[in-house]
Amino acid sequence: MKKYSTKWIVQRITSILLIPLCFWFIYNCISFRNYGYDEIIVFFNSYINSFVFLVFMISMLIHSKIGLETIIDDYFSSNSFKPLILWLINLISYGAVLISLVSIFILSINL
Repeated sequence: MKKYSTKWIVQRITSILLIPLCFWFIYNCISFRNYGYDEIIVFFNSYINSFVFLVFMISMLIHSKIGLETIIDDYFSSNSFKPLILWLINLISYGAVLISLVSIFILSINL
C-alpha cells in the first residue's frame, strides 16, 4: 500500500470499527473468567461470536500493520534496514491473519 491517502482512510475505518469490537472483546474476556473450558468452546462454536472475533482480529492486525508501516516510513532513516523491517511487519501481520482464519475454520469444523 503506497498511497498515503488510502492508508489514512483504512486506518480511520479500522479504528472506528475497533471501538465497539474492543468493548465486545473486553466484556467477553471478563465473563470468560467465570467460564470453564467447555463453555468457552461453546462460545466460539457460535458462528456469530466466531465471525465477530475474526473481524476483530483482522481489523486489529490491519490497523496495527498500517500504523507500524507509517512509523517506519516517518521515523526510520536507514534505507538499508527499512525494507527488511517492512517485510517482517508484513510477514507477521499476514501470518497472524492466516493463523486466525485457520483457527476459526478448524473450530467451526469440529462442531
